Amino acid sequence: MGYTLSRGVYYFVRRVPKRYAAVEPRSRVQISLKTKSPDVAEKKSLMVEERLMAYWEALLANKEESAQAHYDAALDFASAHGFAYLSLEDVVVSPLDDLLSRVDVIPDSEFPKKSSAAMAGVLGTEKPAKKLSKMYEEYLELTPDLRVGMSDDQIRKWKNPKLKAVNNFIAVVGDKDVHEITREDGLKLRQWWVDRVLDEGTKPGTANKDFTHLSKVFSTWCDLKQESLENPFLRLRLKEDSTQDERPPFSRNWIETKLLAPDAFGDTNEEAVLIFRILINTGLRPSEVAGAKLEHFKTTHSVPHISIEEYRAEGSMRKLKTKWSAREVPLVGVSLDAAKRLVALGGVKKYYLKSDRWSAIINKELDEHKLRESKQHTAYSLRHSFEDSLLEAGVDHRLRVELMGHAYDRPKYGEGGSLQLKREQIEKIAFY
Repeated sequence: MGYTLSRGVYYFVRRVPKRYAAVEPRSRVQISLKTKSPDVAEKKSLMVEERLMAYWEALLANKEESAQAHYDAALDFASAHGFAYLSLEDVVVSPLDDLLSRVDVIPDSEFPKKSSAAMAGVLGTEKPAKKLSKMYEEYLELTPDLRVGMSDDQIRKWKNPKLKAVNNFIAVVGDKDVHEITREDGLKLRQWWVDRVLDEGTKPGTANKDFTHLSKVFSTWCDLKQESLENPFLRLRLKEDSTQDERPPFSRNWIETKLLAPDAFGDTNEEAVLIFRILINTGLRPSEVAGAKLEHFKTTHSVPHISIEEYRAEGSMRKLKTKWSAREVPLVGVSLDAAKRLVALGGVKKYYLKSDRWSAIINKELDEHKLRESKQHTAYSLRHSFEDSLLEAGVDHRLRVELMGHAYDRPKYGEGGSLQLKREQIEKIAFY
């Protein structure tokens, strides 16, 4: 690969590798880089080579038998020659000079071929059908950056609601070509959810998650594939009751007399119960305890605590919910006792990075041992209990926010409360 100066303008020049002789009749390619700057020419030549190689590879792999491969090759050819891809309709109404410049880059050998990807790239062609299910697969391929730092379990939880939303749409409307999905289709899905809310008692928030995921997947795919399509999933959300999704906190009396009663969980496996007890005096998210490594339990520190942090080591990754989630929370009372026992057992093992599995087990045990204060109470309710207790004890707002790992909406000065101060505040509301 190289570039050369001719009559004051730089050109990309490259010999065609033998590998592509079957799909590229030219022995040498020369493309104007439309610049007089050697620095610009160097950068442009790298882009042209990359796109040209992609064009050749598409032709070689599919020999233009696949509609999608033909379309992708057309896009690559257009990009390699410095043209924005236009549909056939757009090319027809474009200025004559632009049309002539497009025709000028088509190799003579390509003109007799009606299905030439080169001609389609600069003169336009029909876009191949793209099923919604295939669009979702491409969305995943195009967005690996959104999953950087996630564990396998986190990636699964990230993918599942999006796939569920796609499958719900397909069940209602069908696996349509994304270019043919209309606003009416979006409204059909909305009516399907409305019926479920009215007839089955499904929460509107469940439906709204579908609309959010579909809209995001659709818009992201369109942006990254340079598709100009109207998003049919916007403004479909159902009205929600602001209180309907709240999980109530356990009362202090219930925690003390029921949840901390001797043998409250019967023969439930010890690790699951220890994680539960750690939550009581820390307000941690279950995933934060399940994702903690052995060294994150600082039980011999002058102020025993658990460190919630992101990490990548030994093939395992832990990504926190938000940047504010990283924090140190003192271990006091029953939570300190549980943490020491868990450390003695070697740390979290059975439920390591598997908080969903832990939640399923412990919530089942809450049912079997009649430990739910109401049908709405779950293990996660302990987090709400902890936060409410801090509030009732008059603990400073900023300290509460830091202990909970919430966003702080005022300027932050310094590092906040010390571990000793945090322990003193937790001791006001701790169970022993």
